[in-house]
Amino acid sequence: MIKNIIYILGVIALLLATTSTAQARTEEQTHSDEPQQIIGILQNALIKAMQQGKEMSYHDRETFLAPVLQQTHDLETIVRTILGAHWVTLDKTKQQDMISAFSQNSTATYADRFDQYDGERFEIIENRLLPRGRMLVRSQFIKADKGVISFDYVLHQQNEHWRIINIVIDGVSDLALKRAEYNAIIQQEGIQSLINTLQNKTNQIKLGHQQ
Repeated sequence: MIKNIIYILGVIALLLATTSTAQARTEEQTHSDEPQQIIGILQNALIKAMQQGKEMSYHDRETFLAPVLQQTHDLETIVRTILGAHWVTLDKTKQQDMISAFSQNSTATYADRFDQYDGERFEIIENRLLPRGRMLVRSQFIKADKGVISFDYVLHQQNEHWRIINIVIDGVSDLALKRAEYNAIIQQEGIQSLINTLQNKTNQIKLGHQQ
């Protein structure tokens, strides 16, 4: 009788250990896959905007892409990182104005550049864990002439969801470029000038599609 109880307890322990291991593997796989899914959402939307470039107006592409950027990017973290020490000197209103101007300019830039389709496609190459719990998703944009542009995305977790905080295009960090450009404007003319500059760039893109 005692041997039977010990045997049953042993079987239960083995089943619990197996279940726990399987759950851990599932959680690890989900943790690894979600960054790639986020990139897929962005890239699929960009390809769709390109494919419908003749049917969709510039305004339509803006409207279509704006919520995609909100879903896939951590825009506040991007702006905060770009501005660095300048960020903490801003009041809440200026911080929100800056995020809004940056978000609108980012959407306008995507809507402007991804407007024609000739068989282009994105291809995800790999996921890689980075320091501080971040993830790198490496991908390529295959052009119609078979030329390749590297699009590598750095993501972190925001409220338990993965979001893009930097894009490296052919080895050039978008975050680093904007940090140099934006901080130069702030140092010379102040934060309001930077906000105005971003708004003007957005308006210029829109005007270009009205001509």
